Amino acid sequence: MHLDHQMKTWQKRLGLDDWNLSLRLVRQSQLEPNSWGGAEWDPASKTGTIDVLDPRDYNLHGGELRLDMECTIVHELVHIQVSPLDARDDEVREEVVNKLMAALMNRTCPN
Repeated sequence: MHLDHQMKTWQKRLGLDDWNLSLRLVRQSQLEPNSWGGAEWDPASKTGTIDVLDPRDYNLHGGELRLDMECTIVHELVHIQVSPLDARDDEVREEVVNKLMAALMNRTCPN
């Protein structure tokens, strides 16, 4: 499935490739109102599920639909990535910020 490949690609890019995440398409009735996706995860076991709105419930088609579904995947992965920021551990927070920076830059930075 193309979406699974996208998720694995973004997991790696966001430094979450050590997580065991699954992806599932869900109907609008299974999501919060005005939502296109959702995620549940367990940081202790590094497992989770990302829900993406089923194409049958979208008002987009073709390339716009595929792009929006990818955006939802990335959005939910970033939620997982930043969840440790709730911790007051400066080292953990810095690690998360650096992973996001590397993902956005599409490379690691010299410093």
